Amino acid sequence: MNEKIYQLGTTCLRRLDAIGFVARGIDHFSKVWLRHRKVRAHLRHGNFDGVIDGGANVGEFSQIVRAVLPNVDLVCVEPHPASAAILRKQGFRVIEAALWKTPARLRLTQPTSDSTSCTVLPGSESSRRGWEVEAVRLDSLTISGRRLLIKLDLQGAEFEALEGMGGLWDRCAGMLVEVSIGSGGNYEKMRALLSARGFLEYSTTNELEVAGRVAEADKLWLQVSHQKRNPVLKS
Repeated sequence: MNEKIYQLGTTCLRRLDAIGFVARGIDHFSKVWLRHRKVRAHLRHGNFDGVIDGGANVGEFSQIVRAVLPNVDLVCVEPHPASAAILRKQGFRVIEAALWKTPARLRLTQPTSDSTSCTVLPGSESSRRGWEVEAVRLDSLTISGRRLLIKLDLQGAEFEALEGMGGLWDRCAGMLVEVSIGSGGNYEKMRALLSARGFLEYSTTNELEVAGRVAEADKLWLQVSHQKRNPVLKS
């Protein structure tokens, strides 16, 4: 019976793949579905008691956190004015600022029509849209908990944000970071930095492919010392 079901399933998938627009729709939906499922599973088993959503945009990640861990302390950090307003309307606690190594005023630019492309890094000065925004250090955020999960999706400014961790390193049990893969990417540098801090790469929750190759990925690292006290790693 299982073999017949498998054969039927593969036949259906093969025929659907031949219908371009249907295949593209299924591909997009399945990637979003799997990403959410992975994040939900990690939140359930991670024993996190506080979450910082750095680069929260309009709240996709924070909505999952609120659904899975409704009682944890959750703070959204988002510099884009319209996105921050959307987060506030959803009832999230919002810090309307960029994450940076020092308190500052920075230029936030939006190179594309997508608000997720916003960056405070130089190089997009020709962008049609831009705002002067406040920048804050991670360790300036008020958040409770001894096993924090810190998510960073900052369009290349992750390292500058991590310079502002300060005492939060001791309370951080997990880091969920968007990294770029390949030549010129920041993945290897991020892996080296977090490894030196005692973090173990645990999971890839999402991948973005360009021309058949992985260009970006969301990687979850867990702090080994925290796992010894609150084991969640499974062999």
